[in-house]
Amino acid sequence: MTGMAPVDLAVVGAGLSGCALLSRLAQRGFDGSVALIEAGRGPGGRTATRRSRRDEGLRLDHGAPLLNLSAGIEKELAPLLQPLIEAGQLQRETRPLLGLDHQGGWAESAAHPLLSGQLWRGVPEMAAIAGSLMAHGPAELQCHFGLRLRWIERHGGIWLLADAEHNQVIEARRLVLSGNLLAHPRSLAMLAWPDVPLRSAVACGEDLQLDQALASIAGIEATVRWNLMLSLPSPPVADLPRQLWCLPEAQQRWGLERLVLQTQADGRLGVVLHGFDGGEAITPESQPLLLQQQERRQLEAWRELTASWPGGEWWAEQAESLGVMRWGASLPILGALPQHLQWCGASGVGFCGDWIAGPGYGRCEGALHSVLKLADQLMEAN
Repeated sequence: MTGMAPVDLAVVGAGLSGCALLSRLAQRGFDGSVALIEAGRGPGGRTATRRSRRDEGLRLDHGAPLLNLSAGIEKELAPLLQPLIEAGQLQRETRPLLGLDHQGGWAESAAHPLLSGQLWRGVPEMAAIAGSLMAHGPAELQCHFGLRLRWIERHGGIWLLADAEHNQVIEARRLVLSGNLLAHPRSLAMLAWPDVPLRSAVACGEDLQLDQALASIAGIEATVRWNLMLSLPSPPVADLPRQLWCLPEAQQRWGLERLVLQTQADGRLGVVLHGFDGGEAITPESQPLLLQQQERRQLEAWRELTASWPGGEWWAEQAESLGVMRWGASLPILGALPQHLQWCGASGVGFCGDWIAGPGYGRCEGALHSVLKLADQLMEAN
């Protein structure tokens, strides 16, 4: 124990759903203390933006490049998003979305759920969406950035959360996971845990609803993306598209889902290649080598697919690699947590994110809808 009073709520993950939950709770009148825990340097999560310490002018969206809303800013989502629109931090995307064929040519974009409906972008970058939602959260908010949880326990109705060395210990009466890694069996390999963290903290049988939730979460399958980030000078082509979505033959040839292009304030160009996973086991030991392999593979793909672009070899010669980011829990493809299991009252733990069943499942839109449901459940339990 830390000797300090526990916070009323700990939220793990400062991505879109975690930060949106803070905003929604504040709108609902939640006046308790909250600790926001995030492994990264700031808010963003799947809508993260890379900011280089060496290059303050570089802002590169290396996660979800746009917010996709199938029905637009509907009445249900308006309380969350309208304040951001009015502040100019969320704007409609006007740049085109094109397809990429197997020869590197630009073509008509493929039909895909992520390309349909209304598309919105964060201003000045995607991380601004989560950051603004966080800023509208409860007044008594503690932010713990750069904290990688490796130890979770629950004693006497209090959650204990800490890093591996126990240098930071947070106590909370209630807990929300905005991602499912700490509740999913893949954490055994990725975090080198002897058991699923949440399962270790609450023994089977103590909370039957949580038992059902963990069984459901275990059945969720998610795809991994390895995102290569590139920086280039001012490009030789004007009016670049926002995205180039790889058509099926292009995906097969290069192992890429899409390319995202982001013009910088000084005229430079940032590019993110969203690469498919090869199926290798991801562990703390294997990840460094996998990152290197993906960087080499995607740089070679970049050289091939840009060879016929206007400017020729310029694209390959001028590209500076900024490294690869792995996204392992952002795109659920099979299975979902039912909404009625989002809040497990006996153990005081809740869940939100795009992996919750409901409208927009598997997308940013689904993450926002899950927040509305969980906020209602938390306020009822308050």
